[in-house]
Amino acid sequence: MNAPMPVLPQYKTDLITRQLCATAHMDAEFAREVLEEYTVDRVRSVGLPFGVNLVALVRHALVSARRRDERDRQLLALQGLFVLLVLAALGALGQGSSGVAGGLGVAALAVLPVGTVVVYRAEWAVRRAVLDLKDSGTSAQRLAPAADPALEQDLKSLRSANMVVYGLEAEAQNPFVGSGWRITESVWSPFDVSKPAQAPGGGTLTPVPFTAADLHHHLAKTMPRATGLDDLRARNRLYVRGPNVVSLGTDALPDPTRRPLASIPSSLVKSGAVHSGAGMETYLCLWVSGDGGQVLVSMHLKALLHLPMLSWEVAAYVLPPLGPRFKLPAEYATSASRLRWGAVLAAVRLTWRGVLGAASRMLRRRARAAERARTDERVRREILKGYRGHDYGSVNSLRERAARWDEMGYTERRDAQKYFKLMVQGVLACTAEFLESRNIDTADLTHQQQQIVSLQTYTFNGAIGQVQAGNQNQLNVNQGGQPLAPPGGGAGAGAPGGPAGVVAPAGLT
Repeated sequence: MNAPMPVLPQYKTDLITRQLCATAHMDAEFAREVLEEYTVDRVRSVGLPFGVNLVALVRHALVSARRRDERDRQLLALQGLFVLLVLAALGALGQGSSGVAGGLGVAALAVLPVGTVVVYRAEWAVRRAVLDLKDSGTSAQRLAPAADPALEQDLKSLRSANMVVYGLEAEAQNPFVGSGWRITESVWSPFDVSKPAQAPGGGTLTPVPFTAADLHHHLAKTMPRATGLDDLRARNRLYVRGPNVVSLGTDALPDPTRRPLASIPSSLVKSGAVHSGAGMETYLCLWVSGDGGQVLVSMHLKALLHLPMLSWEVAAYVLPPLGPRFKLPAEYATSASRLRWGAVLAAVRLTWRGVLGAASRMLRRRARAAERARTDERVRREILKGYRGHDYGSVNSLRERAARWDEMGYTERRDAQKYFKLMVQGVLACTAEFLESRNIDTADLTHQQQQIVSLQTYTFNGAIGQVQAGNQNQLNVNQGGQPLAPPGGGAGAGAPGGPAGVVAPAGLT
């Protein structure tokens, strides 16, 4: 009898969420970005959080923000004490009391070691939180205290969203906001669905009428089985142009001065699959992620039924791995004791700036929050005055901005191609299965199948660039030209260098 094969180490299933949560602890600017996007009451919608546990991310970002605020409140008190002691020492020196002035000077300098302790506690708390995310088997969500229940419920609702509102900036390039880099976009060759199927005993069967919504529903149920991808998820979503969401009324926008809802009545979604509205169409969204969620492939399908012909509109996208900003600093490969020593060194190095810069840091944060609030309030006033052109749509998502195409390695490229090809084959197989269940002959679909498959294969290496039709109708995505990246994707949160480079937990912001 053969001995059982050993199980190789596996990535954590929530690896991407853990990396984002760790960065929220190490990088105060990223934590602020998370909280502004998901906790502040804004007017524009947010992109879908593909592969990210938003509840966990927001919890850790809140912990990071509270730790930073508490640190700076303590340092502000020390800064005030230091300034008072220095002024008192100068006053005593001016009065000729050199002994008193010296004592006050020594007391002022004694403030700095206390500041070192305050900074050390914050620096070590950051490292300890990141170590827990890196090494603990506990879920990332349970490693941070719960946030406001209403907020967490809103974040959970995004997982089951059936409406996406896309901004005008994204309309031409990627209306499927949050999906990442486009790898293909096409309309398959139409095939005839008007001929009845042959009955087993001779003659023909009576075709059963169907709508595009029926076909969408069938694929949503059967695609995981047809592709063999157990983790493949499917959902019909109504994609709505940003300014047009107001025409859906209170079903989608109960308060015009708030974000649109993430979930709307299913009847509206079903209707959008049969008859497109003004700037709104329903797509069947399929997505599956690779090991650890590092790469995610999504396909957006729309059945184009114009009897007697049926076709599919297909758009496929890839979310690459996270950029360099979200990789742990090299010091995290050391032991916990050396990491603690690193916190000590960081505290010593940052003490002077930590104490004397506390007031300016707090003022900058308050000024930024006040400016954001003024901007939002100005938009709300315009809406209440009857301005109907407001764009409620999102342009991208935080996960999308965090991704970098040049982080795609061989394994990620292979997985992306594999998932895409399995989805294409699954769509064809499920479509044939559905038509057979409706007593419709599938001969024309079978005839078109090889051409459809050949047109939907693709290869890519390096950065996505211009798309060209190659030999034998193969779609080649070559280097050079303008990358087919989402608006704002891969150039903000995930970019290397400057404020978006690898962030070590040894700075004060």
